Amino acid sequence: MFVYVFKYFFGLPESVVSVYRADDSGPFPKPYGCSNVPAEERIDHITHHGFLRALGGPGLMPTTRRYMNALTARMEEKNLCGEWTEMADFSSFFQDIVGFSLIKCLYGPTMLRLNPDFMQDLWGFDESVPWLARGVPSFIRPSAHKPRQNLIGHLKRWYAYAREHFDPSTISPDGDGDPYWGSNLMRYRQEKLLAVKNHDDDVLARMDLGLAWGAVGNTIPCTMLSAFHIFKDPVLLQRVRDDVESSFGSQHLLDIDPNKLIKEHLLSSIYAETLRLYVKTYFMVSSPHTDVHLGRWTLPKGSIGLMNAGVSHMDESFWNSRGGEHPVTTFWADRFIIDPTDSQSGPVAPHVREFPYSVEPTGEHVDKTQSTNKPFFSMDGTEGSWFPYGGGHSICPGRFLAKSVILFTCALLARNYDIELLSDKVEMSSWRFGLGVGGLKHALPFRIRKRNA
Repeated sequence: MFVYVFKYFFGLPESVVSVYRADDSGPFPKPYGCSNVPAEERIDHITHHGFLRALGGPGLMPTTRRYMNALTARMEEKNLCGEWTEMADFSSFFQDIVGFSLIKCLYGPTMLRLNPDFMQDLWGFDESVPWLARGVPSFIRPSAHKPRQNLIGHLKRWYAYAREHFDPSTISPDGDGDPYWGSNLMRYRQEKLLAVKNHDDDVLARMDLGLAWGAVGNTIPCTMLSAFHIFKDPVLLQRVRDDVESSFGSQHLLDIDPNKLIKEHLLSSIYAETLRLYVKTYFMVSSPHTDVHLGRWTLPKGSIGLMNAGVSHMDESFWNSRGGEHPVTTFWADRFIIDPTDSQSGPVAPHVREFPYSVEPTGEHVDKTQSTNKPFFSMDGTEGSWFPYGGGHSICPGRFLAKSVILFTCALLARNYDIELLSDKVEMSSWRFGLGVGGLKHALPFRIRKRNA
């Protein structure tokens, strides 16, 4: 799967694709025993290790903080006031404010300053991916290849500038960010990936394009759709505002603990439900060295299994619809909320649950200091049925940052802004089916104003 994506999506030459194809050492620190790949060519491990540290390890908190600051500043740049400002498309608005802020927190301000068209070309590339995925050559559809070439040029220009101007003294006190390379992740990739066989600036630019697209391609539409459902429903909007007020009071959102924000029960349920409803990504699974027994079936070693999250996400026999009141094809903000006093609550249909839901909140996103007699967010029992990020060791390493981006953006907008959607429904395009979240078929006009302090 990675080889196909690198070759067709990002245009890596065969001399580089062959390095990836030959790496059978696995993503873990210790290579598989049957592998003879040299340490410096263990590209799967080198890449995976960088992502794990940056997006799920010591780099996660600094990166999240940079995003929070970047988004707040981006919104202030819009100079919105107490009067309504009409805008043409809700999706484009999120590409502008959230996409820009997310790229800035990873790549830094210098890259965007040097390349003011970077975001426009990145979204142009996003629109072109279905053509590239089908292997359509440039002489048939040159417009599908042009954004990719532009982006490679942008990134190589940035490399040259950053190498000339970067100094270790510019690294921020958190040890991660800097104004030239943007983050420790980008410094790591410069050091480690350029040392791999057949890798040069052109190759690295194509891989960094992959990182940029992977960061925004699904996170931004999921953020937009979460906000759409919040602002579409005045009752839900007020509940979100009340929860944010109850948890953080008058505290400036830039000062809040991101670890506390991602434990907000209602926002977490909105996030999980948005991904359940809209993410329809294909995932390939394989066991390169041994057969895998799956009940009555066997996945032979080296063979490929194909899964689509949308099939499980829309399984009417599994998900709780509260007796048909909330069908799986509709958005239900409370689908992932368990009310200890209501046996019909929770994400899994009552007749499917192996055990009754515990009144004691469990899981990594639960604040155990909360009183257990209150409703709480839970994904208990959804393992294997909710997998918008894939699974196993190849699960998306950016999932923690993505959740922080979605929750912080929704909290900021709900607390500080009024948004009136001028259409009450969205229609999703199937053109991107299998790549994650489909784009909107039509523009979604809206108006926005700043709330009174």
